Amino acid sequence: AIAVKGYGPLPEVAAPETVKILWREVHRELIKRDRMRRWGTGYGGYYVAADTSSEPIRNWQEEWHDERRFGGPNFQFRFWVKPYHADFNCTTSCMKISCIKTGRWKGDITDMPDYELEAYLGPNLGIFNPEDVVHLSAVIDNLGHSGINIGNTMAFAAELYQRGILTEEDLGFKLGWGDVEAFDRLAHMIAMREGIGDILAEGTYRAALKISEMKGVDALRYAVQVKGIEVGAHGIRSGRDYPTPIGYAASPQGGDHTSTTRDAYEDMTWSVFGDSAVVCSFCYHDPLIWEFARAVTGWEISKHRWCTEHGRRIMTLQQAFILLGGPDVYWDPDRDFDNPPRFYEPLPSGPYKGMKADRETVERMKREYFKAMGWDERGIPTRETLQRLGLSYLDPYLQDMRR
Repeated sequence: AIAVKGYGPLPEVAAPETVKILWREVHRELIKRDRMRRWGTGYGGYYVAADTSSEPIRNWQEEWHDERRFGGPNFQFRFWVKPYHADFNCTTSCMKISCIKTGRWKGDITDMPDYELEAYLGPNLGIFNPEDVVHLSAVIDNLGHSGINIGNTMAFAAELYQRGILTEEDLGFKLGWGDVEAFDRLAHMIAMREGIGDILAEGTYRAALKISEMKGVDALRYAVQVKGIEVGAHGIRSGRDYPTPIGYAASPQGGDHTSTTRDAYEDMTWSVFGDSAVVCSFCYHDPLIWEFARAVTGWEISKHRWCTEHGRRIMTLQQAFILLGGPDVYWDPDRDFDNPPRFYEPLPSGPYKGMKADRETVERMKREYFKAMGWDERGIPTRETLQRLGLSYLDPYLQDMRR
């Protein structure tokens, strides 16, 4: 790991007057995006499920619901105590502060919750009561958990309980869908590594390996993760939310929903540059972002050069790291560069019932993406690509993986 710590003021930007002009232009564009400013990502709690059939429900056994109490407008009137909460100068201001005002969870405070937590701590756990979602969001915030990861892992455990793989004896209590008190208890056990929580604290993938060995079953078939990363709350089966079925499978960052693959050119713009420049994706404005980069740094950088050189170097370096693996897990590109098994099962309900990821299409699109990136058909960077990007020192480590 590399850590950087600095003191004193930041250096002056290269062209301060240009930065001011560009900032005003971006502000004029962002102010038009009323939905994000008004409700943040929480507005997706209803429409991602109802309109696109792409929201996790009971560990992704389903992806469609019509629970109209979910979504930004409904949370706004019931829970919000601060509708605009943002860093200085942020035009989007997507963060909202929620507080439960009555009932058994009175006084619980959390942020919004945003779409990911609304989905992963709500329908994904079989919970369709908004107060319970706000409560669980407050609980996981206070415990220091990531809502996506623990929501995924707890739902994985709940499905194993549903199928009789984990028992009440294993858990110490019943873990039924929709039981907010049971999930509250499980979240605390995971944080404290108590009982079954000691296994689940390893995350969905490693927990699945341990439970498979412990129970003599293949628990990985119920683990909705890619390369050890629990997937974000955006399904691929309907093709209406995340349109490409290789978004997670081909990404060097696995289940990370903010770094899914689209195509070998645009990936370098939307994911890699934004992360490298530390730019909020909700305030990202192309093509002005490139003018911003030049005005702030003074570097002569263009979208084309970034997408064909700098960004590709970063992506190739990431791909090499994931292939080399460690410290305790090593990824087989023939097996692990794929979607979770669940995404190959047909959607059981909703307007897109029966839709699923097609394995032949996934394999074809992966090969096309890898080729465009300068990697071989299994996703291993070629010697020529490494040399062109100044990464030749990685070649000896990857050579044995090539066929």
